[in-house]
Amino acid sequence: MEWRRDLFHMASVAIPLGYLLFPKEVVLWGIVLASVVYVGSDLLRLLHKGFARFFYKIVGDLVKRRERKNLIGSSYFLIGAFFCVLLFPKEAALPALFVASLSDVAASFIGSRWGKHPLRGSRTIEGSLCFFLSASFLILIFYPGPKVWGVLVAFFSTLIEAFSLWVDDNLSLPLGTAFLLWLFL
Repeated sequence: MEWRRDLFHMASVAIPLGYLLFPKEVVLWGIVLASVVYVGSDLLRLLHKGFARFFYKIVGDLVKRRERKNLIGSSYFLIGAFFCVLLFPKEAALPALFVASLSDVAASFIGSRWGKHPLRGSRTIEGSLCFFLSASFLILIFYPGPKVWGVLVAFFSTLIEAFSLWVDDNLSLPLGTAFLLWLFL
């Protein structure tokens, strides 16, 4: 099941790829349209038992147990991506969105397969190390600011991903990473 979730999560890379090609307003409208459908379906799942049965028949095996009574991580990602693009300059938002889309999946993939040292919950030291390395790589590619600060932000983003306690990391990660990158522009 986890590899299917990872594959589905990787589809979120369409947002930063779209932001490479299109202006901010177009990307924001695209996120809004996707959110109306996706977050709307997610909310309807929580509010209507009949729709919930239909929803779970289609994507039920992609929903984590802790998400059954809350929004799904992908809904949080869309909300986080919207505010990331809206509030931060492209130089900070773009690398943050790539990190949230790809580093999170890389950490999950490595941690679930080769992680031997638990960190917190299902997180492992190996997964977090993978997150840090991939986040550093992505930030170094897409961040125009000082590279040393980019690696420092990758470290703090790793902490956000590993230790988000009160907010889903799909929301806190893009916003926290964009905020830190913006500080160092």
